[in-house]
Amino acid sequence: MNVESYVHSLFKHKRLYWVVFICFFLAAFFRIPELEIWLLPRLTPIRYYIVTEFPNHSAEETDLSVSVPISEMVSSVKSVKRIRTISEHGKSVVQIDLQFGASVSEFKDQLYQTILEMNDKLPLGVGAPRLLQGEAKERPFMEILIPKGIGNDVTSFDFRFQQLVFQLERISGVTEVRVVGKPKHSAFISIKTNVLDLFPISIRDLESQIQAAMRGGSLGKIEGYTKDTELKFSAEIQSYEDLSQFPIHLGNGNSVSLGRLTTIFKSEFPAEKLTRMDGKNAIYIAVFTDSSANPLRVSSEVQKKFQTLDSNLSPKIFYDASNELHDQIHQFGINLIWSLTFAFVFSYFLYRSWVPALILLVSVLFSLVLFFHLVLLFSISINILSLGGISVGIGMLFDASNLIVFSIRKKLEKMAFASESVTKGIQSVFISLFSSSLTTIVVFIPLLVFPMEWKNFFFDSGVCIALLVFCSLVSSLWIVPLLSISLMESLKKTAMNTDREKLLVSMYERTYNAWNTIGKKNAAVILCCLLLFSFFVFEFKWHIFPKQPAIGFRMQMSPKSNLSLEEELGVVYELQSKMQKIDPKLSTLVFPLDPLDTKRQHPQKSIPIQWKLLGIEKSKELETLFVELLPPSKWDWKLEPIESQVSITLPFIPNDSLVFLHESFDALLNFSREFRKNISKRELNGNFDFLPNRITLEEWSRNQIPIPEFIPDEEDLKHRILYQQIPKYLGPIGDVTKTDLYLGMDSFGLDLGNRIDPKRISFKTKTNEATFIGTLFTSQKQESYDQYHRESGLFYTEWMGEVLEFDSSLFAMKNGLSVIQFSAKKEIRKFFLFLFVLLLLSFVFIYLALVGIYESFRIPIFYLGLSLLYLSVTVSFVFVLFREFHLGHYIGLVVLLGLSIDSISLFGERWVEIREDTVSSKQRESIFRWLVWPILLNSGTTLMGVFPVIAFGTSGSEFSKAIALTMFVGIPVSVFFVFYVYPNLFLKFLVKIQ
Repeated sequence: MNVESYVHSLFKHKRLYWVVFICFFLAAFFRIPELEIWLLPRLTPIRYYIVTEFPNHSAEETDLSVSVPISEMVSSVKSVKRIRTISEHGKSVVQIDLQFGASVSEFKDQLYQTILEMNDKLPLGVGAPRLLQGEAKERPFMEILIPKGIGNDVTSFDFRFQQLVFQLERISGVTEVRVVGKPKHSAFISIKTNVLDLFPISIRDLESQIQAAMRGGSLGKIEGYTKDTELKFSAEIQSYEDLSQFPIHLGNGNSVSLGRLTTIFKSEFPAEKLTRMDGKNAIYIAVFTDSSANPLRVSSEVQKKFQTLDSNLSPKIFYDASNELHDQIHQFGINLIWSLTFAFVFSYFLYRSWVPALILLVSVLFSLVLFFHLVLLFSISINILSLGGISVGIGMLFDASNLIVFSIRKKLEKMAFASESVTKGIQSVFISLFSSSLTTIVVFIPLLVFPMEWKNFFFDSGVCIALLVFCSLVSSLWIVPLLSISLMESLKKTAMNTDREKLLVSMYERTYNAWNTIGKKNAAVILCCLLLFSFFVFEFKWHIFPKQPAIGFRMQMSPKSNLSLEEELGVVYELQSKMQKIDPKLSTLVFPLDPLDTKRQHPQKSIPIQWKLLGIEKSKELETLFVELLPPSKWDWKLEPIESQVSITLPFIPNDSLVFLHESFDALLNFSREFRKNISKRELNGNFDFLPNRITLEEWSRNQIPIPEFIPDEEDLKHRILYQQIPKYLGPIGDVTKTDLYLGMDSFGLDLGNRIDPKRISFKTKTNEATFIGTLFTSQKQESYDQYHRESGLFYTEWMGEVLEFDSSLFAMKNGLSVIQFSAKKEIRKFFLFLFVLLLLSFVFIYLALVGIYESFRIPIFYLGLSLLYLSVTVSFVFVLFREFHLGHYIGLVVLLGLSIDSISLFGERWVEIREDTVSSKQRESIFRWLVWPILLNSGTTLMGVFPVIAFGTSGSEFSKAIALTMFVGIPVSVFFVFYVYPNLFLKFLVKIQ
């Protein structure tokens, strides 16, 4: 169907087309639930972690018994690029990096099969291995705090709280709800070691008798005993009050009350006392979700539960991962309203009529509706990154429609028939319109199709921009003619303001003559000199992706010595008070470092905790405070940023690093210390990723004992040592109010400041006689470390920071030392070289598309040469203005490449229409009069469309902001090229190639 037939169809079946138009709008409302909303694009995971617990074993034992065997088994799995192990006390972490392009499904199948086979090859006591993706630590989707001490009815509070947790677990998409710090009724039985030694009973027997007394039982209905009667035996210990009088049988017919052997008391666990928010005790709830769940819906459902269940709990959301997506949606709404409003007002002032402005507005709205349908058709998700692409693409929606509106109005001034005006108006700009849209879409093909690690990361953004351009083209060729036909009478009455046009022409002639007076060569020389000066004087940085700001900070505190819980609480209170004075707007959360294992805590000993700090404005002052209140002799602490969701999912960002490997861990650490000293002398920044703390391993060996009465009861010895550190959970007691019961050793009134001589630890022999460990065991001490790292079977440590040059003299005398260097500069150079090749491929695609459009091999070469010149100048301005260049600027240049073809094609069409042998000022004026209004409107709407992204960008929008900034620089340069550069270049070269 040609243009004439198409326009005739619009005139003849106008009502039918309006019905289709309305159906598109109505269908969008019904399809909204089908929209896929994710927090981030579904990227192929390329890093996995196998986390395995090995309780009560040293880091050295964990390394040899768990980490090394697991890494050897995993090494047989296909597509594995690197295996690293981290071994610490009671825990093994195996990091697995995949090769790029590996089959994830095949890798997972083999990995799961390997994990199933691990249990048979690992020692007893090893926990089930857990597989994590992306991070070694799980991050909750939401963190909720409920203040303690609300109301006096504890039973009612517990019921309401349990109902809240129950309702949260039932929300679709929620996988787990963890609670820390909830007040519990806990009772502790503290065995008095010096008293127990006087009686012939072991800890194991004592524990068994208590557990047996806590259990009752039923024999069911006994036939012939009593009709319809069930025989039940009650527990001997039914409540906390029964504990003190419970008799402990000594085995010789005698008994002693439990109260004589032990101290019985009630207390809270450290997790309950140390879970605090903004200086107040609170209950911490962590909500974990499935990655495929709609974050906005889950967040909304959680907040609805707060409103419908019970407001007396006063829950407060400390962290919500969907806030980043909420911010981006809010930003998108601002961009949309700003763009539509500005374009409508701007078009009105240019056309001096509401009719063209209304046509543009309706056309753009239809483009958005069509885009919505295409997003559903191609299963594109709405996420943080795709919203950035949509926000940038909104400003480009007016270009095609504005060009058609202007062209139709131009033809209406000269032609009497409406159908002919619409037909000629479309035909006069069809080639430039089609070529610009096609090239903008085609330019993204290499980026979206060619396999590379970053493809999936910006795939949604690139596809969204391409689809928006396509929707704009469809709307300009359908909705604009349809509206023009429907509003033809009103459109005819509008006329351009000739006074303004004359003023613009006059200004253009003066500036054009001034430009010619300066001389192109002189301007080019001046520009090159300025660029060279800027490159040599100012520092310029290349990045792959813009640095994402942290959303807060996390501080981990671990006590070094046997600090009491009271001392730790005092430090926490003081820290909280002083932090609030330094930074009143700071929001703080304190809770245990390992919230999964809060029951394995001593009621009076300090525990490792972590702080989460949001809204920090004075980070340096806070860090100074931590140095002052947390001396290295008592605390190990580490302050690290809490990364945003975008940072977590970024493909691996290259960093300058040196990996040192050695078969001897001691030799590796000695070299690391020497290397750090040498680096510090050169005043280079950086540090090692880890330097472990030195600890002592003491191994006890049993002496040969010929007398059976003195054979040690090793179980009693182990219980005395372990129960003194961590009380053992025995079970609940009580009928109505349940109390958790724990058994420990000397936990009440223990002097944590004094260290016990291991040789003076008493325990029982097989005959229940008390003795000391020094009489039956000999000990050997050896030095060890609290953490071990391996790669490829060798111990490793990694220097993260500046390394100017690889100085081989630093490693020449280190026998057995292997060094692997990673240069961020080389990786970044390789990345941009790869992008440059893709850009050349984009030029090839554009050339082929233009050859098909213009049926010529030379004209596309000329057009692409102009586009290359324009991009070179734009890149120079980007370098000078921003002093950095990364993927966001590159995507912006790719968009500008497509837009430059639009302006070149449009100028070329006007040039062919009026060109004679020489271009006079009147002919140049004629081109200017035709182009000035569409160019101004397109440039203005596009600039103002990306302006909110620049001015009101939120955290996490740095990528889309860089695209917008590049377009904000490139569009004025494009306008300058159209009116000041292209006339001379077309005159000089186009005639020769035609």
